[in-house]
Amino acid sequence: MKKITLVLLSFLFISTQSVKAEVGFGITGALHMLDASGTETIRSSAETNTGSHAEDVLVPELFLEAITDNGGAIGISYIPTRDVGSKSRTDTGDQSAGTYKAEAELDNVIQLYADIPTSLGVSGYDIYAKVGIQHATIKTLESLNSGSSYPDQDVLGYTLGFGTKGDLPVGNNLYYKAEATYTAFEDYDQRSDSTPANSVTAELEDIAVKLSIGYKF
Repeated sequence: MKKITLVLLSFLFISTQSVKAEVGFGITGALHMLDASGTETIRSSAETNTGSHAEDVLVPELFLEAITDNGGAIGISYIPTRDVGSKSRTDTGDQSAGTYKAEAELDNVIQLYADIPTSLGVSGYDIYAKVGIQHATIKTLESLNSGSSYPDQDVLGYTLGFGTKGDLPVGNNLYYKAEATYTAFEDYDQRSDSTPANSVTAELEDIAVKLSIGYKF
């Protein structure tokens, strides 16, 4: 993770120097609407169980960006932890009988992004397109009656969205950003540490609405 952070910060520094831009930093309040779905294959019977879970979470986010002369930006954002949610079920009738609780969170979510100005506008507000790539660790916190567990996995997420930004009428050099984004993460695909092993494949998508306050210099 430290190596990835250094690479992204180096890229941001190079980008800032190349465009001779202002630098902005700030904090974001984001509502994330997470949608997870997956399939588990049971070790004893080859039976498959499918399920889905939706979770809405409010999380803070920090960002640092280089602001170009035309209003675009190249930046990096960081979220320490983003909860994915939990779900449980109870099985009966065979050696796998018992209560199974699946729970996970995204740790150390780092995003490298670009805000790209467009010719669109709504009621005097300029619109920019957002593209980004995220790195996160899916940390599993499951409680399984079988006693087995699943390993954590690093995944990439690909983000598309749109937003608007502008200067605030109060304070010096303060500005706001308002965004809506969609992110599709790589599949989580792992086997449990039991013998024989269960297996899980899961998909994770995220729709987010964000409001940011920044300071530029």
